[in-house]
Amino acid sequence: MNNWKTIILGDHIDVLTDYHANGAYSKLKENIELKYEEDYAIMIRTLNLESKDFDNKLIYLNEREYNYLDKSKVYPYDIIMNKIANPGTVYLMPKLNKPVSLAMNLFLIRFKDTIDQVFVFHLMKMNEDYIKRFANGTTTKSITKDAVRALKFRVPNLSTQKQIAKVLSDLDAKIEVNNKINQELEAMAKTLYDYWFVQFEFPTSEAQAKQIGNLSLVGKPYKSSGSKMVFNTELKREIPEGWEDGTILDCADLLGGGTPKKEISKYWNGEIPFFTPTDTENNVFCLKTILYTNELGISKSSTKLFDKGTILITARGTVGKINIAGKPMAMNQSCYALKPKTDFSSEFIYFHTDQIVKYLKAKSSGSIFKAIVTNDFKFTPTVVPDTDIVKSYSKNTNSMFEMILNNKLQNQKLTELRDWLLPMLMNGQATVGSPVEKRDIGEVEQELGMVAEDSEKYGKV
Repeated sequence: MNNWKTIILGDHIDVLTDYHANGAYSKLKENIELKYEEDYAIMIRTLNLESKDFDNKLIYLNEREYNYLDKSKVYPYDIIMNKIANPGTVYLMPKLNKPVSLAMNLFLIRFKDTIDQVFVFHLMKMNEDYIKRFANGTTTKSITKDAVRALKFRVPNLSTQKQIAKVLSDLDAKIEVNNKINQELEAMAKTLYDYWFVQFEFPTSEAQAKQIGNLSLVGKPYKSSGSKMVFNTELKREIPEGWEDGTILDCADLLGGGTPKKEISKYWNGEIPFFTPTDTENNVFCLKTILYTNELGISKSSTKLFDKGTILITARGTVGKINIAGKPMAMNQSCYALKPKTDFSSEFIYFHTDQIVKYLKAKSSGSIFKAIVTNDFKFTPTVVPDTDIVKSYSKNTNSMFEMILNNKLQNQKLTELRDWLLPMLMNGQATVGSPVEKRDIGEVEQELGMVAEDSEKYGKV
């Protein structure tokens, strides 16, 4: 650390701005109307940055409004900081496919070329506790521009900053490749589900074609090829002949959860993930949870050890989120589990449950969707398909789901490696190219070879 020196952040800041830099509140109110329908630009919020979800729950600006807010335009690699509501938390802006503007209650920080932007982000992220000490207020804490400018950090020379930033960025990029592959794979599986089980365009079987008397229909989309549809009075729509109305419980067993007593420490900090509504993932599988229990904790509560592949649904709190257990795990009483029956699969139940949740949300239109209860599963009507079609769907999508799970497992290892390296690189305990850095990155290179291969295979789907 001989070449490290203490800097004052303000000496290197080029831009430190916020939404209100664009004018008085009254003028902003006159000129800006937030939209929830897609438009020219995205107004980025803490909500999007925290969840790393830049596809859902977005608000938009038109082109005139975006240009009106000229002083708070956001570019890739800008650092975004919460002003209030957890002030001092920092995020690195990714590259999106639309122009981006800054929402209220956030700072935008952009540095001069005397310091590396990505390096400083990781340095600030690692030292958020230090930054948060400068937040003031009694009921609502906030951090000021002056406080941000006054922050002090020890940094190496610019060349070393860039080297460290590249190591961390390469790991983040490999994680992001996996995430993009997983998004594409899930979208492909969802498209096939909709095509077969919503639009009823699954491939016509030989038996179905014989029944119609036209063998040329074998393999062609069922409904549009003229195969027989029957009106179902319970579902109030036509469904393929031989399919039935029923509930999700005709396809899966419904199971509940429970919580070991939190005050008894010997029930906790084990090896078994304990799923709650706060543990939901945006991408199919859940692997890690905030809390972990053990076999004793499970035996002393009403929860069970649910197998890998069990569908987990949040019923209270964050309602209607769906994940597949990526490994055996327990679950609290604010969730339900669906265990696929013999002729059904996790791949099918995952998307079929999503249809049920969407129906429940639509049914509660005009009021707050507060909870899912047992009767919602028992009495919500749904189509129960021919099990041969379900098995065919599962055969077509099983490899996609396995790839998603493998990519998430790889990302878990990459994240652990990055988080282990980060403090050592930022404190000068390890240098780029040092034996410790080379050895530990090298340990995952073989696994990452698979990622590069898969990204080429699926990157243009």
